[in-house]
Amino acid sequence: MQIKDMFQKPIDREIQGVIIVGQGEETNVSQELEEYVVTRELQKHFADFFEAYKKGINGNTNEIGVWISGFFGSGKSHFLKILSYILANKEIDGKRAIDYFIDDKKISDAMVLSDMKLAAQTPNDVILFNIDSKSDSNSKQNKDAIVNVFLKVFNEMQGFCGSLPHLADLESQLTDEGKYEQFKEAFEDEYGSAWESSRHKFDFIQDDVVEALVNIGFMSEAAARNWCEKASETYRISIEDFAKRVKEYIDKKGENRHVVFMVDEVGQYIGDDSNLMLNLQTVREELSKECKGKAWVVVTSQQDVDSIMKVKGNDFSKIQGRFATRLALSSANVDEVIKKRILAKNETGAETLRLLYEQKATLIKNLIVFNDGVEKKTVF
Repeated sequence: MQIKDMFQKPIDREIQGVIIVGQGEETNVSQELEEYVVTRELQKHFADFFEAYKKGINGNTNEIGVWISGFFGSGKSHFLKILSYILANKEIDGKRAIDYFIDDKKISDAMVLSDMKLAAQTPNDVILFNIDSKSDSNSKQNKDAIVNVFLKVFNEMQGFCGSLPHLADLESQLTDEGKYEQFKEAFEDEYGSAWESSRHKFDFIQDDVVEALVNIGFMSEAAARNWCEKASETYRISIEDFAKRVKEYIDKKGENRHVVFMVDEVGQYIGDDSNLMLNLQTVREELSKECKGKAWVVVTSQQDVDSIMKVKGNDFSKIQGRFATRLALSSANVDEVIKKRILAKNETGAETLRLLYEQKATLIKNLIVFNDGVEKKTVF
């Protein structure tokens, strides 16, 4: 029997060494879910997360912050992605994410699985992103950098322009008045290309935008030109106003709608900048106050909240209470994943190895037992 034939799954199959948030081809997602190993440590983390999330489904809660920590390679980004798949509840290869957990009996506690099913059945708009890749260059110098990124991804989730918030506001207003589709058709008639593929060139297409707005009866020509001029100015939004927009969106959607901001590598992005940490803290506070458990902030960081507070001091102390659900991934999690995902043997392979070990046990022990001057290895 060849070694490669001993494993449960083909040992030469392609496995992503680094999980990239935002990479979501259906074949990759299906493999991720099928092969995802729920370790003993992760059993508890799934329990804690969905127990907390359930509070916002069944009623109101202020505890809408989740902090996932772990060293590079611990699986925190992968865990974040898996949570996003479950909450989004999209069909992948004919199955929903929760079905992979049910069919493969990945979760040992029936109550936890019940909480996961409840969360999956709840209408969730999941916004999964790496904050550094979504941030504009040099924007970290702006004390409002965090809320600006949150606004950008929130607009993108709705199909609006992420890079130009003035345009996103226009698109939102057109949508509210039932004229957005009409505007897009009018613009394409004027300019000759689709609105979504052209809007990033706003500075060069203002005349066509004005014509489209006038043709659908949304604005007079003077008002449309005045709006275009103001749209070139610096855009600012307070955290309070951003939270109110999220609340308005949730209320419009109804049906216990939830919005979940899932932010990868926020700790690395913030670093030791107290302004950015304060910005994150305030975003979480205002979303909690306005949305009462219907909007969540789930972040990953290489550092846990407690260690950040110890190192950074008082400037970072308040963040500790803003992320009450804290999930830390350890190296033990990695070891268990490797054993179960990569090294798991099929029945024939396991039996072959058992018989071989019985024959060679003495020889193997002699090879790794040394004199007292050399470190000894324990045989398992």
